[in-house]
Amino acid sequence: MKKHKHLWLATALLLALFTSCEKANIGNDSIDEETSNNNVFIRIAGFEQIPFDNYRIATKAQQDITKLCSRINFSLFNGDTKVSAINQKEGDNDFGTVSLHLDAGTYKLVVIAHNGTGAATISSPQKITFPNNKLSDTFYYCSDITVDAKGNTFDLQLKRAVAMFRLVTNEALPSEVKKIKFYYTGGSSTFDATTGYGCVNSKQTEILNVSNGQKQFEVYTFPHDESDELKITVTALDANETALHERIFENVPVQRNMITQYTGSFYESIENFANSFKMTADGDWTKTNSYEY
Repeated sequence: MKKHKHLWLATALLLALFTSCEKANIGNDSIDEETSNNNVFIRIAGFEQIPFDNYRIATKAQQDITKLCSRINFSLFNGDTKVSAINQKEGDNDFGTVSLHLDAGTYKLVVIAHNGTGAATISSPQKITFPNNKLSDTFYYCSDITVDAKGNTFDLQLKRAVAMFRLVTNEALPSEVKKIKFYYTGGSSTFDATTGYGCVNSKQTEILNVSNGQKQFEVYTFPHDESDELKITVTALDANETALHERIFENVPVQRNMITQYTGSFYESIENFANSFKMTADGDWTKTNSYEY
């Protein structure tokens, strides 16, 4: 009986020792984290530009990041090796702040804040993608950080990465229109955080549901540079996604932190299409390019 008791105690002690030596492993992005010995603290202090007028936030003075984005993805690289990855979503404890343990040295820190349906995939600082290649308002930070033996605290200022195309219709769309499809080329759905621009030539598609009386629709892209242009085909669809009407917009200029807005009658005959241009200031984004069609 004593032998069985001693064997049970030895097994329990070995199991406890093994468990105490395990470290955190989160999904495919593992983090070696000793929570009792954290020496690096990362905090999002602000955004270069807050989102536009009626999107998740009302005033520039607001600093609550939960009003700006619903997901934040942090990645740290040592050379080509990812050493830490932390994915947060709105509602998580300490959303927007991170504490972890790192050895002294220099690391590349990449932060992506967005409103996507899932975490961004940060394969490297030069290649960042989003679930199903669908984009939302997106902010980023990318820089080398130096961790010393005593540890460090980093307050980050994020910048907007995307351009927006906004379509505004003067008339109420017919009741049979249930969705609006945007198919556009010239931009990118993959992001390079080291340059702040898109890094592939994408064919992007967004299908948006149309609510009763809705007249404004918005889609996003990562420009390749500050003089990028899109070709955008906008199609009105019925409940079965059958095409009812279509408009094509060519040579649409896009820039980071800029809204390109087309306003007009979507169902007006093509013969009456106007190509006038005017520039107006925007209260939140850097500027809005406004076109009438």
